[in-house]
Amino acid sequence: MADYYIRTPDYENSRGPFDAAQLLSLAEAGQITENTLHFDEDKEEWVPIALNEKLNALVFPEREPLSLRSVEKKEARAPSDTPKKEGLKVHDMLAAASCETDETSHIKKQNVNFEKAASLSPNGIAIAMLLSALALLTPYSQIISDAISAGQVATIINYPIVLIGLFDFVMAALLLLAMTEVYPLLRARAMLTFGFGLYLGWSLEDPLIALTSVMAGIGIFYATISRSYGLMITVLALAIGGNAILSYLAFIDRFSGVFEKIYFQIISA
Repeated sequence: MADYYIRTPDYENSRGPFDAAQLLSLAEAGQITENTLHFDEDKEEWVPIALNEKLNALVFPEREPLSLRSVEKKEARAPSDTPKKEGLKVHDMLAAASCETDETSHIKKQNVNFEKAASLSPNGIAIAMLLSALALLTPYSQIISDAISAGQVATIINYPIVLIGLFDFVMAALLLLAMTEVYPLLRARAMLTFGFGLYLGWSLEDPLIALTSVMAGIGIFYATISRSYGLMITVLALAIGGNAILSYLAFIDRFSGVFEKIYFQIISA
């Protein structure tokens, strides 16, 4: 059964993990509502339970008419000590939900660690993507300037590296808006940096290009999936550092005469 992390919309610290049965008990105790947020691992964002139809049906099932429930309660009345045991169970569960027990205190630390990593990720990757865009567009600066001056901006499409650089710029802008839905695209983009950088470094017999491309690719990939604050700092350092070096190499014309050859005649000047 899936585990869920939850938090209230106005409180950043999360609680969990809980399964659906535990969430049902918390709902019956009035500790959570349909507006309580849960972390959707597919969307990689916090979403109200009400928007997850399957989970909402399990945690907040439709109630039967009061009269029918009253009859059922009388028929299924437990021994006198049952309410006490049930109350103790809910009390213990609420303590665990708040990570106040010895067994769950480590979960609170993990949640805080995860939230710190999640808050650092978008802005850090955005910086790395801006540097990547700079590294890819710098060798084409004159070509782009000439195309704009001649009113032939569409001819830029003939240079696929320019399009990738513009893509990186757009991704950076979206990340600065905290749109983490683009993470799957960034993972694919990171693998392109990894593979193409290795090939380019090998073909130019330049190990620095290969090394920094590997750093940038691995850093961006793991920055989109890491839940550890320490690991997040490490991979963001790789991503930003790798792309910063590539930007510098582009600025000193290390790629001169190489990128310009990657050309497809799609639109005539």
